[in-house]
Amino acid sequence: MKKIEKWIIKFSEIYKNFKKNRSNSRRFKTFYSSTQEDKRNDIAKVIDYVLWRCFIFFITFTLFFLKNANIYSAIMMATMVSCIYHAISIKIRRGKLNELKIEKRRIVASQRVYKEILNKTIDEMKEYITTIFTKVGFTEIQYINNDHKSIVLIADYNDHKTMLSCYTYKNDFDVELKDLKEFLCQLIRENIKKGIFVTTSDFTKDCYDYLNQINENYNIILINKEKLLKIIEGKDMFPSEQEIDEAIENQISKRKKNWGRYKAAALSNKKIKGYFTLSIFLMVASLYIPYTIYYIVVASITMFLTIITFIFHIHNKENNQEEKWEEIESLFQNL
Repeated sequence: MKKIEKWIIKFSEIYKNFKKNRSNSRRFKTFYSSTQEDKRNDIAKVIDYVLWRCFIFFITFTLFFLKNANIYSAIMMATMVSCIYHAISIKIRRGKLNELKIEKRRIVASQRVYKEILNKTIDEMKEYITTIFTKVGFTEIQYINNDHKSIVLIADYNDHKTMLSCYTYKNDFDVELKDLKEFLCQLIRENIKKGIFVTTSDFTKDCYDYLNQINENYNIILINKEKLLKIIEGKDMFPSEQEIDEAIENQISKRKKNWGRYKAAALSNKKIKGYFTLSIFLMVASLYIPYTIYYIVVASITMFLTIITFIFHIHNKENNQEEKWEEIESLFQNL
């Protein structure tokens, strides 16, 4: 009995730890498995999951029954094949889910880091870039100058002076050839042969083409957003697991809010009259049209929507009283 109790306690602790880890929850797994290519909702995925296994069962049953003409052996073989297929598909699904989990968590972490970078001030960005390149191996990093969009630093790397320039742009704006030429002019003025041009967006094609022309005399490395994020990730500067969980939680809650908006639009009180009118019209039309049952079924559905929408409207009216201006104005009196 004591051994059994120990095993029960052990498994209960494992289960509690599993529940505490949000990254293993059903909501998070649904988030990981959702892709832009797969537009199905959760219910559609469950239906496809069940129907596909039913299809495997019945096709196997049919093949064995036609071959042996024995219903019991056909059922047994169909069940066995379905179980084997189910076990294999679960293993494959878990493998894909783990791959999607790693990929999705990296994307979420990258989005969070990118957003934080764009929101940094010039002083914060100077400190951040200095920290990144210190971790890479640069030493004696010195601040040179900055303007509203760029920061210029000079550092030592492998006993060579290297100029660092960082342009903080959004995705919509790429660094143009003019900016790269200005950076080259700075290298010439400082008599430095090596440079690293960093941007939070990307470079135009002209920049990459121009780089091939000058690399004989000057060694310039272009680091775009993707490369920068990989450097940050490689130097363990990504958000912690808990911070990634919080970011995913926020995205899930936003999806729920969007679903709430869709539901509110479908069950808007403005649609009560439309649903009711359509129900009456279909009921009357069913008396004069051959497909009576079909129209009655559709009319019943629209009448059901009428009732649900009316109940939803009453519930919202009672629980979601709109704040009056006087109530909002009173908030300022506490300042």
